[in-house]
Amino acid sequence: MTDKEIILSMLNEFANPEKMASFFINNATSNFLFIRPSGNPINAEGFEQMISSDIVQEKAEITKIQRFEFLSDDVAMCIFTLGSKFTFKGTSNDDLPTVTSIFKKVNNIWKIHWMQRSTGNSDLSLWD
Repeated sequence: MTDKEIILSMLNEFANPEKMASFFINNATSNFLFIRPSGNPINAEGFEQMISSDIVQEKAEITKIQRFEFLSDDVAMCIFTLGSKFTFKGTSNDDLPTVTSIFKKVNNIWKIHWMQRSTGNSDLSLWD
């Protein structure tokens, strides 16, 4: 597989509701952060705990890759739209956020280094 195919495969694994909670534990750099729509950062362990305790995930899928770019031989950026249906602390959500992700190659293995999720109401027409 090419580096791009590896990264896209990782993102599709992240978007799997059954794997999302633990995804970052196995696939993130040691100083990974996920920036939530509130702006508050959380590390891989905190993300796993939040997803496992506060969220019931029904559906998640990458609906469109908006941008993909290698910034160097060992850093890549991918911006995508994530279709996501879930319940958070009893409140149903049917979201379409924009997600920015940065990957780093560590010891020749691609790891996710950063992810930031927008609110759930992205205006996709702005990408055209």
